[in-house]
Amino acid sequence: MNNELFRFIRVTKRLTQREFAETIGVSHGLVAQIEAGIKRVTPRTAERVRQAFDLTDEELDELRRVLKVVV
Repeated sequence: MNNELFRFIRVTKRLTQREFAETIGVSHGLVAQIEAGIKRVTPRTAERVRQAFDLTDEELDELRRVLKVVV
């Protein structure tokens, strides 16, 4: 999961950075740094996102396709 997909998931769920952070169990600062490109999404953080929103591999692939069209 890259930074753009991370942000795209948050935006599509209509959550603030703070709400997203609370939902996935990380700090608001980390979410802000990931979205700003300062930090990368670690495998552990990506898994937290997947679990929090019950995302399958197929759903993530679809979100990646949609993101490519949007950008």
